[in-house]
Amino acid sequence: MLEFFDALDCAASKTGEIISRDEAHRGGVWHGAFHCLIVYERDGQGYALFQKRSTAKRIAPSKFDVSVGGHYITGEDAATAGPREIKEELGLDVSFEDLFPLGRRVFVYGLTQGIIEHEFQDVFLLLRPLVPCTLSLQREELDGVLEMGVTHGIELFSHKEQRISCLFYANRGASKEMVSVSANDFVFCLDNYYLKLLLLVQRYLRGERELLVI
Repeated sequence: MLEFFDALDCAASKTGEIISRDEAHRGGVWHGAFHCLIVYERDGQGYALFQKRSTAKRIAPSKFDVSVGGHYITGEDAATAGPREIKEELGLDVSFEDLFPLGRRVFVYGLTQGIIEHEFQDVFLLLRPLVPCTLSLQREELDGVLEMGVTHGIELFSHKEQRISCLFYANRGASKEMVSVSANDFVFCLDNYYLKLLLLVQRYLRGERELLVI
C-alpha cells in the first residue's frame, strides 16, 4: 500500500507538502515517526522488548530495534499513530495516555543504497507486563521479538560486554530460544540511542518520572 507523509522542515514543522514514502526516502525529506520501547519487571528484574525487523525490510533488514516503530502518515501525530502502530505490530490495545514521553530524537540513516532516512522520532516508554510468546506479531514487519535484561543491555551498549544472551521469540507460534546478540545486531546509530534508552528505563523502573529525556 502506498503511504503518504507530511513533509517537515529542519525545525520539524509541516511544510504543507505531502509526499510518498519513496519520495521521502529518495530525497531525504524530513518526516515524522513514532518509537516505543515496552518495558516490564519479572522476579525483581527489569526487561525491555526489542523487535527484529523483517528480512524483507529495505532499511536495516533483520536488525533489532525498539519494540514498535512506524512513520506518521499524512495528518497523523503520536496520539493517533502510536496506538495504531502498537496494535498493528504487536496486537496490543494501548491508549495514548498509557505512554510515557521521552522527547524527540533526530535520526539520519544512509546505509542503504538509494535511501536517505531523515526522521524526527517521538519516543515513548510503555510499562506493560506481558509474556512475549502471547503477542500477535505482524508477519510483514517483524521476524520476532527479543527480551533483554535492562542491566545486561546497559553492559552491552556501553561496551563492557561484547555479547549478551537474550530470549528470542520467533514470529512462528510460541517458539523461543536463547540467542547471543551484539550491538552490531541492532539498527546502526551514532547517538548511543539504545544505551540512552536503557539508562532511562533503569531510572523509570526505580520510580523516577522527572527529567527523563532522550
